[in-house]
Amino acid sequence: MISRLFFLLIFLNCFVICIAQNALNVELFGQFHRGDARYSGSWAYIDTEGNEYALLGTRTGVAAYTIDEQMMIEEVGFISGPESNWREITVIGTHAFVTTEGASDTTGMQVIDLQYLPDSLDLLTTYSTTFTRGHIIQRDVYSDSAYVYVNGTSATDGVHILDVSNPADPIEIGLYEPGYYIHDCHVKHDLLFACAFYESIIDIVDISDKSNPVKIGQIDDPTGNTHSCWLTEDDRYLVVCSELDGLPSRIYNVEDLGNIFEVARYTANPLSLVHNPYIRGEFCFLSHNTEGLRVLDIADPELPVEVGFYDTYDGPSGGFSGLWSACPFYPSGKIIGGNREDGLYVWNFNNTQAGRIYGVVKDSITGELLADAELIVLEPQDTLMLDFDAAFKWGALPGDYSLAATLDGYQPKTVAIELNGGDSLEVIVELVADSLVNVNLIDSKNIKHLKINPNPFSDKTEVDLSDFKNVHSLQLIDLQGRVVKYYLVENQNSLIIQKGKLPSGVYYLKLFNPNGQTIAADQVLIH
Repeated sequence: MISRLFFLLIFLNCFVICIAQNALNVELFGQFHRGDARYSGSWAYIDTEGNEYALLGTRTGVAAYTIDEQMMIEEVGFISGPESNWREITVIGTHAFVTTEGASDTTGMQVIDLQYLPDSLDLLTTYSTTFTRGHIIQRDVYSDSAYVYVNGTSATDGVHILDVSNPADPIEIGLYEPGYYIHDCHVKHDLLFACAFYESIIDIVDISDKSNPVKIGQIDDPTGNTHSCWLTEDDRYLVVCSELDGLPSRIYNVEDLGNIFEVARYTANPLSLVHNPYIRGEFCFLSHNTEGLRVLDIADPELPVEVGFYDTYDGPSGGFSGLWSACPFYPSGKIIGGNREDGLYVWNFNNTQAGRIYGVVKDSITGELLADAELIVLEPQDTLMLDFDAAFKWGALPGDYSLAATLDGYQPKTVAIELNGGDSLEVIVELVADSLVNVNLIDSKNIKHLKINPNPFSDKTEVDLSDFKNVHSLQLIDLQGRVVKYYLVENQNSLIIQKGKLPSGVYYLKLFNPNGQTIAADQVLIH
């Protein structure tokens, strides 16, 4: 466990700063700025015929937009509300539920009827029975359950659970009130993950009985400013974001609620904060404030790899500008987001997958694990940290890469890697000790080298003799100078050497003429 944590916390605590490019593997489908002074949360609505709409929180209310395949984005409805820089939306069935921290005579959770879009957008009711202002609203996107969860309200610091099966008459049926402020939550089936912003913790709450939420676990978040989180689709990992510049998003293994531990970190730029995570399949879609939309391949959540981005803000990094959120829950695969300065963005992501390598560095003869080796990926010059078991792992976009391994007392070695999307390659880097290379059995000034293919080999290899005349014998010699195999090769153009019962190790092949003179030689490695 110690070696695992050492490796993960050092190797995975890394970041990529993207400066030159505005986009990678993400294409802008369209953008709409209605002229409001500020924009915030967004959510998807798909009607019964499969038409896709975007809902966007603005400074003065909620706007609805059509999104069609002719790359047309048109505003088709608007519901005004209290002025605020914070407005969040979720959708259940044909109704949107909206909360804001803005204050006015009409403040409350708005329920908006979407079923008549694109012809009309109607305010059905405003709920204000148990609270008026609310910071964030969520739902369980993995079920059809008709409940919404409102965090950070004017009435309590907890999470209000409302039954909205009758949208015209929401009923609060439960309240999770731990005695401290819950900023946001993530809900999946019978679990609620409550982000306690100022307490630096995430409460894990059993909501199988929504009238009686029960805390069953806790994740300690040492960085603080715990803002939002989302479970991977297999429920094994939780992605957590903190609302403070300089803090990366973190990924926790939550398979055992009694033994939760951090496995990875990610940021595109430590000058900016990661705001909200949403997960669809094996991709995590992050709104990264001034760094825009970021897409992570999390096929292995312990080794997240950035595979796409679209920068929405050309100002300096850091602070509360740029992209608020990035909702990816459309059947078409589209992603929408509210950019604080200029409104709605709609993107297509080409689903590029990362490739990964998992390896170990060993002594070529003894198999000893060489945890002190230095391993570098050439171009882009990434230094890989080995754990105490000499293991390493690395992920990247598809491409050709080279691993360069060095260690005092060993010959340097470079391994070529062809990485395709979705690859999960096992790589063994075997280093040959200097003492083996320096055995003086070959005088390279006076003799030619042999052609041996393959070399190294584990079953058999072929020695090409076609370039040599007047040959007599070929000898396989161990590092102590002993002849372990003797072959007559007169009038032969090649020779097959079988490993058989030969021990693995470094050997030398020497080719002799009838006078006993060496005319060619080379080193061979048998696995």
